Amino acid sequence: MMVSTYLSIFYTDVFGLGVGAVAMLMLVAKIWDGINDPMMGTIMERTHTKYGRFRPYIFVGAVFLVIFTILTFTVPSFGGPAKLAYAYITYIFLGMAYTMTNVPYTALPVVMTRDPKEVNKLNAAQMMGMTIGQIVLNLTVLPLVTFMGHGNQADGYQKTAAILALVAFPMFWAVAILSKEKITVEKEKQGKVIDGLKLVFRNKNLLCAMCYSFFNMFGILGRISVAVFFYMHCVQNFALITIFMMMQMIVGTIVMPFAPKVIEKFGKRKTGIISMLIQGFSLILMYFGPTKNIPFNFFCMILYGTGYIAGPSGSGMMVDAIDDFDDKYGYRNDGMAFSFNGTAIKIATAIANSLFLLVMGAYGYVGGGEITPHVQAGINMAANFLPGVVFLIGIIPLMIYDLDKPGYMDGVRSRLAQRDRKSMESA
Repeated sequence: MMVSTYLSIFYTDVFGLGVGAVAMLMLVAKIWDGINDPMMGTIMERTHTKYGRFRPYIFVGAVFLVIFTILTFTVPSFGGPAKLAYAYITYIFLGMAYTMTNVPYTALPVVMTRDPKEVNKLNAAQMMGMTIGQIVLNLTVLPLVTFMGHGNQADGYQKTAAILALVAFPMFWAVAILSKEKITVEKEKQGKVIDGLKLVFRNKNLLCAMCYSFFNMFGILGRISVAVFFYMHCVQNFALITIFMMMQMIVGTIVMPFAPKVIEKFGKRKTGIISMLIQGFSLILMYFGPTKNIPFNFFCMILYGTGYIAGPSGSGMMVDAIDDFDDKYGYRNDGMAFSFNGTAIKIATAIANSLFLLVMGAYGYVGGGEITPHVQAGINMAANFLPGVVFLIGIIPLMIYDLDKPGYMDGVRSRLAQRDRKSMESA
């Protein structure tokens, strides 16, 4: 979240890169990051240790994540092409370290239980952790940058990144040590990698769930990457920037505990549709509304935050698709599936970050330059209108997804449980 929220403004206003250079950097780095995800998922699936398939990577990857978070938010003493190369190297390696920890982390609920209600609760807990992290981040980053930097923003960002990374480090190790993987895959039952890839792309419902995640994260993370520009240069209420940045996250944290019950009542697909409608229309309303009206902005962000109610839906639909896949083909590719989902999310983030920055640049935004009404219009479009449209487009794959038929997944899981019992008895 430090990267998603503040790296764009750090690169343009502190590091000293142009908007076009930042857009290209983020596009290249995220595309490579997306390619790297399936590689990580394949390696992870074929790892067999007494500690499980996923947890060892969280344990080791956390070390590299701390190192490259600090290096990415460090301004080197040299300039020119070498400085740009430094940004590419540190950001790309940060993405690889994140992949090493996040792919196994997001896949963990699938191997911890077969109970769909427990999976929903685990996914909701992940989302609650994310929103609480966002709140803490937005409460602390800008004040820490000011306090730690003593007027030197470069020094402030570096020290702030170091503090947050070192606070997060023991949390990663706690997840790796305390979580338990209960659903295992025997090495001899794993097919060839190429066969697994083919089956992923034959799984219509898995692809629909991944497309939903793609558009959802395109909207959420794309907006986060430029929201700070909107509050600084359009709303122009500097005292409330931190509050605005975290308002939807506060609301999301409040509604998230109710997500499993809402999903149980309406189903994952319908909850996802409701969420995308809420998020899409609230941002489009904000785009057309009075930009400097503080109560109106709060209303839109509170409404937007209620869309977090569908937080576990995407992961839950993927779990259903993986179980259905396992039932039909006898092949469980949870690591590969979640790594491809990570790819979709990272490509979405790459396109969103680059597109929204390029839109701002097309309207004349330059770091430290004059903020004219024309520039403000471009920032408003990038921060509100475009993400709002993306959310509405994300409803399309949800309309195609068809595993929410009454009783269908109960039958799938009943057959899987029966197969597991037979496997244990034969062993």
